[in-house]
Amino acid sequence: MVTHSRSTNSFVIFFIILFSSICVSGFLSMIGFGDKKAITLTLDKSSYAPLTNIHGNQLSVSVRYQVDDKSLADQKINGLMKIYSSNGTLIHSTSFPDGFNAKKKGGVEELKTTIRDPTLEHVIANVTFTDLKKTETLSNTVTAKLDLNQTSSKTTNSTGE
Repeated sequence: MVTHSRSTNSFVIFFIILFSSICVSGFLSMIGFGDKKAITLTLDKSSYAPLTNIHGNQLSVSVRYQVDDKSLADQKINGLMKIYSSNGTLIHSTSFPDGFNAKKKGGVEELKTTIRDPTLEHVIANVTFTDLKKTETLSNTVTAKLDLNQTSSKTTNSTGE
């Protein structure tokens, strides 16, 4: 009887250790560890300036990207730019109409949009790369904070939005 009890106890202890390690691994993934993105973005340049031919201001953000997940090379993906006012209100969002092909060695992509509200002198643009349907985030988020008539390469990188 004693041997059977030790065998059962060993099994229970093994099961508890296995279950605990799975739970800890899942918890660490939820809080951001091991949540490596497939693409890394950095700000290349950005600008926010009045247009001369139509009423409005043009916001332009160029991001440099590196493909870390090689399975995405030559795949069609998308870029999403969300524009916020200085108080954090979402004003507009834009993306590529048909996406673009992710280059194996990475590259630079530019997102542009026209802001028609002449009172918006300060904007915040967050750029993230996604799958083609814009349902899965593939990159970190790059933030550009701009004032009207400003060109900048200042950036804030974050891991998600």
